[in-house]
Amino acid sequence: MPTEETRTEKTIGKIAVITDSCADVPQELAEKHHLFILPMGITCSDGEYRDGIDIHAEDIYEKLKTELPKSSTPSGADVEDTFAEIKRQGYTKAVAILLSGGLSGTVNHVRLAAEELEGLEVEVYDSRQASIGIGVIALQAAAYIEEGMNFEELKKKIRRLIKETKVFFSIDTLEYLQKGGRIGKAAALAGMLLDIKPILSFDAEGEIYTAAKVRTRKQVEKRLLQLVEELKEEGRPYNLVVADGGAPAEREALERRLTELLPGSRRLYRAKIGAALSIYLGSGLLGAGIQYLD
Repeated sequence: MPTEETRTEKTIGKIAVITDSCADVPQELAEKHHLFILPMGITCSDGEYRDGIDIHAEDIYEKLKTELPKSSTPSGADVEDTFAEIKRQGYTKAVAILLSGGLSGTVNHVRLAAEELEGLEVEVYDSRQASIGIGVIALQAAAYIEEGMNFEELKKKIRRLIKETKVFFSIDTLEYLQKGGRIGKAAALAGMLLDIKPILSFDAEGEIYTAAKVRTRKQVEKRLLQLVEELKEEGRPYNLVVADGGAPAEREALERRLTELLPGSRRLYRAKIGAALSIYLGSGLLGAGIQYLD
């Protein structure tokens, strides 16, 4: 969250950008672009935590060996405190770009809280994405604000960004999605028995679907690249994204090949999967995607 020290005359009276910790925006970018991050709640056998503040992905990977933590929407106190801090810093308008409503009640939670506000106009969006799929929308919105875009035009742009952002994620196992109730037991068991490595994405309604399946880890990178390349449209400006969950070396290799395949992106964003999503995805995740800007 931006602090008094990071506030400048440029931010006062401008539009604030809010997202949640499932956006997996790197801390340095959140600070640079003055993003306000709502932390997801995480419950473990040894207590309550806040995603990205006092618990991180590495902690979840360790806990998954003996338990299945639970995630929850940001607390009412954190939402209220964030709105209060935004107002204190002189903002009068804000956009909140949040985790897919197909996975979480965060959108409704924040929208209801925003309706009770005075002195701050907040437009709340269901990103229909997770992880850096949310993050790249929030970061691009911040870039538009920094370029001087007004609130009405920004709202239109965000709606378009949601439609024009596509990210694919490969996970090593379906076990945690099944345990967390995100897919059926039969589907998970069949996938694990066949050692299938699913590549997942989000549909237009923000629901998870299987975009492709491969049989070995070595095939994951190739298929991710193919899926992104299939979305290539000549002449359109775009951003690229890559992500990993406990697989930084593979993410770096994926990034090199993605930028070779699709040179000329406006920006490239890198992300590490945070604690809340790691509960359902485990370690070994790789992700790649594209965001069109027109």
